[in-house]
Amino acid sequence: MADSTLPPDLPDLVMHQIILLLPTKPAIRMSSLSKQYEGIWSALRVLDFKEGELPHDDDDANDKHAKFINILARYLAFRKKDEQQPLLDKLTLHMRYLFGDEDAIIRKVLSNSLERHVKELDISLRSKHQELECCYCLSCMVLMNAKNLTTLNLEYLRIKEIDSAETEPLCPSLKTLSLKTVHFDDKALFYLVLGCPAVEYLSLTSCSFDTPVLHVSSSSLRSLEVKNCDAEQIEVDKATNLESFTFVSKFPLLQSITLNDTINLNYIKIRAQYLTYFGLFGCQDHLNATVNTPSLHHLDIHAHLTAKVSVNAPNLWLASITLEEEEFSNSNWSWKHFATFCDFLKAFCSKNIILVMRDFKAIIFPDNFKSACYPPLPSTNRLDLIMSNPPTEESDISDLEESLLWMAPNAEEMVFAQLV
Repeated sequence: MADSTLPPDLPDLVMHQIILLLPTKPAIRMSSLSKQYEGIWSALRVLDFKEGELPHDDDDANDKHAKFINILARYLAFRKKDEQQPLLDKLTLHMRYLFGDEDAIIRKVLSNSLERHVKELDISLRSKHQELECCYCLSCMVLMNAKNLTTLNLEYLRIKEIDSAETEPLCPSLKTLSLKTVHFDDKALFYLVLGCPAVEYLSLTSCSFDTPVLHVSSSSLRSLEVKNCDAEQIEVDKATNLESFTFVSKFPLLQSITLNDTINLNYIKIRAQYLTYFGLFGCQDHLNATVNTPSLHHLDIHAHLTAKVSVNAPNLWLASITLEEEEFSNSNWSWKHFATFCDFLKAFCSKNIILVMRDFKAIIFPDNFKSACYPPLPSTNRLDLIMSNPPTEESDISDLEESLLWMAPNAEEMVFAQLV
């Protein structure tokens, strides 16, 4: 295909099929070799428009950019002439965005891709100037009724506030949503995710927000990654199918992460130097969680004894731990149960601990176990035990007090209370 002439004996239909099997750049070059094949490339099912690195010389860069924009204009012109809009599997558009100058052509390229029932969109619109007012501003109404879209990657742009009263889903088939260096107006992210009722994978990298809260609510979401976004608070709720949560942040304004209704969560990785509060309300019994947060002050977790939790938080002041009731449905407490309980508690090295559980008998460690093992909470100063059925017999009260003294030998205060 490197020759400048076409094979003379190939029928037009065969040549059409050959061109439509090529990547975008070779297809454009081959289509330009003969007038009769001009524009065939615009019907490719995978279109890859990448401007690439620009020369350092401004004149050369502007000339290269103008040629790239001309290719997009030719594409639109060819598609306008063709009465048919063949299906489009994927559109990649990576280009330098000049403030305001290319709005119309970008909008038309996106609109045409949706008319062709595009399945994957990969859009990167890097501006020469990184100020917010220089970013391309995308209205999510552009995505309205993108019924075939399954993957959406957006980079270097701004998403306008979405009308919360809109009832029609934006992208009903979308499974993967990846956002990098995107700025969201007000609650644009919340309503964008809400408008994708089938989304399973959400990735946010280096994103920014008008409001301090990054709020996501999705029952379909299975994986959530948030890396180096400038939000002060992360709130995830109604995430009943969320299985994996990864969070990395270096921003000092970060205050809290709260995960609600995450009953299927089985993997957590958090690395955030300035995080002060983490709340986990629901997880799988086989949860594997790593929390590396030097500034963490308060941890609130609802979990199972069998969860593997690693917490590196040297400044942790309060750990509130609620154990799921099914952990105590069996009244035959074995050595294995007490070993599991002890290992679980060792993960929470906190000055103050609130332990909420069902049956006080589950925490009365046998004498032979206490003599063979180290106490799990040696640095705890205060231990609050809140139970559904606190002990009433003097012997049970005495046994429970002995167990708590063994668990937290340096505690200056211990409190019993009944769960209301």
